[in-house]
Amino acid sequence: MIRGLGLLVAVLVVGMLGFSAFQPGGLPGSLIDLQGNGTTSDDATVRIDADGTTGSVPGGSVPGGSVPGGVPARPVNAVAMTVEHVHDGDTLFLRAAQPNSPAGSTDAVKVRLIGIDTPEIGDQAECFGDEATRALRALAPDESTVWITADREPADRYGRSLFYLWTDDGRFVNYELIAAGAAESLNIAPNDAYYPLLRATEDAATKAGTGMWGAC
Repeated sequence: MIRGLGLLVAVLVVGMLGFSAFQPGGLPGSLIDLQGNGTTSDDATVRIDADGTTGSVPGGSVPGGSVPGGVPARPVNAVAMTVEHVHDGDTLFLRAAQPNSPAGSTDAVKVRLIGIDTPEIGDQAECFGDEATRALRALAPDESTVWITADREPADRYGRSLFYLWTDDGRFVNYELIAAGAAESLNIAPNDAYYPLLRATEDAATKAGTGMWGAC
């Protein structure tokens, strides 16, 4: 049921957005807080140090400065969804953003974030998997509103919907996770609208030893 609904939602989103959803724009720095205390910073990107503590890199969207071309703002035709549950650093469950839709409802769809890959958790746990999961939960807490756009292929072979994700206050989640060193870039054609940005962000995070790049 969930798989079928996920495919339907993905197809509907692609139909609504077309291929014009990718609009450049600027964003303030990252709001990721991996310590889970709800604190944020509007003028710095969160750095996850090798010892698990967090710090900030002043004056830029990514470690060392801004990415050429800027970080895309939330497209005006993005679709609102409600976070049901974050599974790991790159996978979460979303449901239609309806006021009367209860938590745990069966209309949730499984979503894989496009263009990123995070370390595994659970039985196949990898270094920094738990930190990456906390990073996504900090950006997209349960019951929060997020905004989605699709690329050219709406679902993968496992039936997961494939989306780019923005927070309600306009943070580009896929980018934020890479900038914080909680994810690496992943290019699976034809869904590559933001890959140059995500790869450049990974290169900057790697060079700075941010997050997993300094811990693993």
